[in-house]
Amino acid sequence: MLIAWENKADAATLLASSEISTLPGANVQQSHVAQRWYTAAGVNSAYLIFDMLSSVACALLAVIGTNLTAAATVRIRASDVDPTVTGTLLLDTGVIAGGVKAGYGAIYKAFASSTARYWRVDLEDASLTQLQAGRVFLGPSWAPTFNQEYGWSVTSTDESLISESYGGQDYADIRPQRRLLEFELKWGSEAEMYGNAFALSRAQGISKDVLAIHDITSAYVSEQAVWGRCTAAQPLVHRTTLNFRQKFSIKERL
Repeated sequence: MLIAWENKADAATLLASSEISTLPGANVQQSHVAQRWYTAAGVNSAYLIFDMLSSVACALLAVIGTNLTAAATVRIRASDVDPTVTGTLLLDTGVIAGGVKAGYGAIYKAFASSTARYWRVDLEDASLTQLQAGRVFLGPSWAPTFNQEYGWSVTSTDESLISESYGGQDYADIRPQRRLLEFELKWGSEAEMYGNAFALSRAQGISKDVLAIHDITSAYVSEQAVWGRCTAAQPLVHRTTLNFRQKFSIKERL
């Protein structure tokens, strides 16, 4: 399992190779996934360059709320000295499949942790005539020593409002469905749980973004990975000697 919450991309200076003035690249740095970055019409290959202003360590990329298809590819590069991120590279994944699944529009890529000032994400989808993306995460991640306990769940919640007429007919005020991921981490050491689980809860509370990925290698990563916010504060419990546990409930952001 991977859990991430320190989004280094949000505080970066951002350059988009193509954008519409009313739907700029900077939209990937705000909390509402539905408020997207659009490339210009006819542009299906574009990049985002993040100047972190100082060297930062990153090990995980997520591009969320996109119109990308299974044909999409992504390339991640990092440099400490080249603002164009084409030379003197500390990281270059090469062009790789985005792994996008229809209906989910998300890319999740883990890579060897690298420390650099400039980060570049190239996206391409030959099946489209315009690219869209609502959110980008670029930062470190935590892989708990012990994965979530069995009994974890992901629910597609439907908050539509249903009214019933006198005749018994149903009328729906349809709202978008979003997922709710619930899991518990156990058997963590004091250092690991306070340095990660408790630090996450304190930093993000119930209002800021968290990304939880059950298994980044799974064929169902799109269904199981959730970008959202914790729905409630949960206690870090000292269960037994050298055994700390904490529950999480993460609701998807739209």
